[in-house]
Amino acid sequence: MSDSGINLDASQEIKITVMQLKIERLEEKQADLRERLKVVEKWVIGAAAVIAAGTTVVGFATNISKAYL
Repeated sequence: MSDSGINLDASQEIKITVMQLKIERLEEKQADLRERLKVVEKWVIGAAAVIAAGTTVVGFATNISKAYL
């Protein structure tokens, strides 16, 4: 009976170790995803700035052309 108790403890220890490794891998994956998200955020902010500038230029051009008509 003491053998099964030892095996159960070893089994639990193995499961804990496996779970710890999974957690470490998930944390690494999460860090990678956060870095990728930062890159995407920079692209989105840049695109928004370009669109805003383009809209402003078109608005000014439209108003200027109306002023000369």
